[in-house]
Amino acid sequence: MASEDLERIERELKKIGHGYEAARLLNRAGDLYLVKGDRQKALQRYGDAIDAYLKSSEYDNAMAVCRKIIRVVPEVIRTRRTLAWLCLGKGFLEIAREHIDAYVKASIEAELEELAVQHLLLMSQYVDRSDFRRFLGDKLAELGDEESAERVRKGGARENVRAAGWTPVVFAAMLTPEDLRRAADKGVEIKAPTDDLAGDELDVEGFDSLLFDPEIAGPAKGRESAPEESEDADEGEEAEQEREKETMKAQGKEKEEEEEEEEEEEEEETDDDEDESEEEEEEKKEEDEGDVDDEDEEGENDEEDEKEK
Repeated sequence: MASEDLERIERELKKIGHGYEAARLLNRAGDLYLVKGDRQKALQRYGDAIDAYLKSSEYDNAMAVCRKIIRVVPEVIRTRRTLAWLCLGKGFLEIAREHIDAYVKASIEAELEELAVQHLLLMSQYVDRSDFRRFLGDKLAELGDEESAERVRKGGARENVRAAGWTPVVFAAMLTPEDLRRAADKGVEIKAPTDDLAGDELDVEGFDSLLFDPEIAGPAKGRESAPEESEDADEGEEAEQEREKETMKAQGKEKEEEEEEEEEEEEEETDDDEDESEEEEEEKKEEDEGDVDDEDEEGENDEEDEKEK
């Protein structure tokens, strides 16, 4: 059954060629090859599906296929960095960190550090947030490029790159290992497309125009890009607000307990004062009664003396 479906899908793909429908069929073909046990062919079709979704601006679908590949083959390299780029495009910086970290580790194990350096430098042209740039700098240092690491930590995003929207993300995600190797062999850095090129079709033929020597270009002096707003940031703010509420609640509870203790102490003191007052009154009363008895006795004695007289 799977074989028949695959034959039908492959025939349809030849007719369609590209676009959203082609991406959907490629994804389905990947599933069927996986069922057949042909993992290599499945990964190939999944990769084609990701590229087709990217070209169709179906970024969520592209992310879904990336996650599917990672579940099947956790040690993949290209899919990790593609997913990292898509997370950057979405503004999910914290999730992007996880995939970049995994991408760097996989690249080191496969001895592909030079290619990974190219991608992290591209990311540094796209993201302006200082804490994320420090993270990229640390990862570049892990890859053995201390000079680039320091430049990224001190620099900022390239002018007009973020203004280009998804263009630099799609461009970077679709770079092949051969493209990265060409740049590494030439000793130059790949430039992220800017908003000037956002409407143009970027392909390998125009690849050489997106290479530059970082020593000549120097650190980026472009305008600050808009701060990245993401679900991660919103979740972080919500978590902080919840923590603040809990702290305030705990402080309020402590204050209430302190007030209750003070009230109890005051009540005890009042009770003690009342007890002391009652004791004093009783003693005074007893003294007064004693005085009266003494006066009565003295009166009786006086009367007896008068009688004797």
